[in-house]
Amino acid sequence: MALRILFLTNQASYHQMHFARAMVACLGEDHFRIVFHKPTSDARSEMGWRDAYRDACILRWWQSDVERNEAREWINNADVVIQGRFPINLVRARIRAGKLTFACQERLWKKPPSFWRRISRLPHLFKNYYSVDRDNYHLLAIGRYAASDLNDLGVFRGRSWRYGYFMQRPKALLDRSPSDCLQLVWCARLSPVKQPHMALEILQGLLKGGRRCHLTMIGDGELRAEVEAQIQRAGLADAVTLMGWQTQSQVFEHMQRADVFLMTSHHGEGWGMVVNEAMSNGCCVVANAELGSAAWLIEHGKSGFLCHDNDYRPVLDALLALSPSELAELGQAAHQRMTDIWSAEVAAERTIELSTQLLTEPSRAAQLYIDGPCSRSG
Repeated sequence: MALRILFLTNQASYHQMHFARAMVACLGEDHFRIVFHKPTSDARSEMGWRDAYRDACILRWWQSDVERNEAREWINNADVVIQGRFPINLVRARIRAGKLTFACQERLWKKPPSFWRRISRLPHLFKNYYSVDRDNYHLLAIGRYAASDLNDLGVFRGRSWRYGYFMQRPKALLDRSPSDCLQLVWCARLSPVKQPHMALEILQGLLKGGRRCHLTMIGDGELRAEVEAQIQRAGLADAVTLMGWQTQSQVFEHMQRADVFLMTSHHGEGWGMVVNEAMSNGCCVVANAELGSAAWLIEHGKSGFLCHDNDYRPVLDALLALSPSELAELGQAAHQRMTDIWSAEVAAERTIELSTQLLTEPSRAAQLYIDGPCSRSG
């Protein structure tokens, strides 16, 4: 008999819908629901996100008493509940009743925690973690550091699993003709967390190393004026195109034409969905290892490169040494990794298998997978 599984999240997002549709494909429409707690935020709308979904599996908490009551019934009676960004008070009774529930979240400390910050967060920690720390409450850790942040506080130890945000299994790659001019793409909000200046420094390093290249920067934000000034100071005007915000399909077109995707966010980036997108579209990704998704998605030197402590010099040397065809091979390996391990379809299958194992023989759950979604974390 198929499990009834519920996913709770804060608002509609395209990557959560990729996962939801994969779950419906595995379980059937009668056995899966996804609940959006609130309407799409202004910040997400600015980036082009829209809640125009009509899938039968969707419940919108804010929309009506009928949908809210159906969501409550699922919270109380589903075999499995996955709690994303959703109020703990709405699942507390379920957890305390011993029913299998997953917290699905990014890292707790997106800024290094001082002693006083830890003290000030104690009420939050008690409400959301210590008060519900039960054997039936597990963590789906979104990003490399999510489990360690919480395990260090004594919660979810031995009950933490690798997870993330997912895209549908990528389509076959388009044929690319390697070019002598290296095509770089960067896509994010122009903000301190995203560190757009690092992308320009990488471009400058490649040019100084004798490599012909061009950088397309997609996005906008509070640092745009600083980025424009840096481009002028460094004499990079002919090597950089600032695109502003683009639609998702336009972003994917840029990725499909690119050789290398640059992801320069620091530890404040809990996951980094554009890494999934770039790898799915056949890019070799250069990413900061502090980024939540980087160490799990990218196999250093095989499907991309990881940089540590904001030091991109070793990666510059590697990029300068690679031919266009060798870079294309790394992009193909990245695409294959997303296809085989990190797609929404694989995540759905593994979520169901892990849940089934935890409901029947929990001691064997850690033996299911050694890499990718639902393998042990922490």
